[in-house]
Amino acid sequence: MLYDALNYFRLLNADSQTEPQELKQKYHLAAKFWHPDVNKSPDSPEIFQTLAKAYNILKDNKTKTIYMLLSMIYNKNNFPDLNRFKIYCDASGNETPFLRVFHIEQIVKGKITTNNFIGTYEDCLSFLRSAAIHNIKHGIFSPLFFKVIKHNLAQVNTPSKDNFELWVHNAAAFYRDDKLKQAAISATLALSEANPEQRQILQQFISTLPPLSDKLKNWDFKKLKSVQLAPFYRACKIGLITVSVVIASLIAIQFLTSKSDKATYYKKVVFASGEEMADDTVALQVFNIPVDKADDNMLYHLTSSVDIRHAPHEKYDVLVKAKNGQTIRITGYTPDKAWYRVMLDNGQMGYVQQQYIKKGIGLEIPSDSQIITH
Repeated sequence: MLYDALNYFRLLNADSQTEPQELKQKYHLAAKFWHPDVNKSPDSPEIFQTLAKAYNILKDNKTKTIYMLLSMIYNKNNFPDLNRFKIYCDASGNETPFLRVFHIEQIVKGKITTNNFIGTYEDCLSFLRSAAIHNIKHGIFSPLFFKVIKHNLAQVNTPSKDNFELWVHNAAAFYRDDKLKQAAISATLALSEANPEQRQILQQFISTLPPLSDKLKNWDFKKLKSVQLAPFYRACKIGLITVSVVIASLIAIQFLTSKSDKATYYKKVVFASGEEMADDTVALQVFNIPVDKADDNMLYHLTSSVDIRHAPHEKYDVLVKAKNGQTIRITGYTPDKAWYRVMLDNGQMGYVQQQYIKKGIGLEIPSDSQIITH
């Protein structure tokens, strides 16, 4: 099969085996026929100019080879300028033939977004790891979570038209720049995704290049999959530990309260009015939530300007008056969930009633805030 994206071979009634002298004769015949002074067709000026472009490219073996390679992956509408198309580089901007294409999905605000990524094996390891961590932080409770995981795992070592186009593009670009070893590597990689006709063209191209003395780099596809699953397994492990701690705490509280009607903790609380109260319930009857400052799932915000108190009752002193919309972190709650213990930006903890709390980040979090790792 002759790949001829811009119809250059067809216009000159030639093929890839046409000798230079014969090609020249065919060009002169076609140019004579389509010359605007002779041919009065409205298309003749454009066709006459295209004939000159076609001849200039096909008469030179190097530009003809580049044209044939690019014709396998581009069409008339997106065909690049043979002198200006660029080599695809890695994530750091370095030229290398050892690249692959990945279409990685991430969950953003409850929706799936796709990132098209080109990189080396090391680039892909880093990007896949970051994408997996992002999806756990922002979508582990989303119904889309496992769909995204399945898609991203399938991206590893899956036959891809995009990879074929990447490798052929770079083979042509390296060849144009006389980087023959890189051109041979790119073309050899493309063989794995080529159909029989494309393989024939690529093998003929490779035969004109210096033979490769080194083995091609092998990608550890198993590791590219495991690096995506590791953060999920780690999150599951942390979740199991957290659940175990909570259950153990509940059992301990039940055991202690069944032993005695009085708590072992005693604290004298002085209110703003001067009234004193012996508090023997506050410390034991608050369920703790482990604090992970890298996790934003426990970030909430206040729905109005409200008093943050030292303990879970309106009689207790005010720790601070918080702003409407201020972002806080939940660190605990009373058994009836009427009061929540919250962490403020300066690291202090106090109590606020449940009706003033809403899930999610509200006002912008200060850069020196203690509630989250920046």
